[in-house]
Amino acid sequence: MFDGALLVLVLVVLALIALAYFRGGTPLVRDGLASGGNMLLGSGLLVAASFLAAGLAEVLIPREWMPRAFGVDSGLLGIVLATGAGVLTPSGPFVAIPIAAAMGRSGASTGPLVAYVSGWGLLAVHRLIAWEIPILGAQLALTRWGVCLLLPVVAGLIARAFVRG
Repeated sequence: MFDGALLVLVLVVLALIALAYFRGGTPLVRDGLASGGNMLLGSGLLVAASFLAAGLAEVLIPREWMPRAFGVDSGLLGIVLATGAGVLTPSGPFVAIPIAAAMGRSGASTGPLVAYVSGWGLLAVHRLIAWEIPILGAQLALTRWGVCLLLPVVAGLIARAFVRG
């Protein structure tokens, strides 16, 4: 629970508190902490629910399936399947990243995990339909999506090559 990332984040928070204090005293520190607290209240339940959902998915997926589908020996098929799973994950980072972490704990290897996160980040269908096509227009949105189509697979293959040496 207490690791290097948490320590760095605590140090950043303390540095920001000191900076706020020197710029505006206690009122500015209080305003900043209140703003952060409001964000925590607004997103905290979403984050908690997403971690609970990822944990439940982790225990519901048969243990032997994850290494077979996305493990070291899953090859190109595992990377392509993981890309597809990322493309179809209808969520923001509060859901997709905990799912990736749960996949890793359940036996998915680096190549498919990189492909999953890249597929979700570059090609998520829900974002394409809800945001990109309506705002950017179909031609630009679909061109961007098509150009990026192979990138998660390539990223997964490169990650697999790095990990295997």
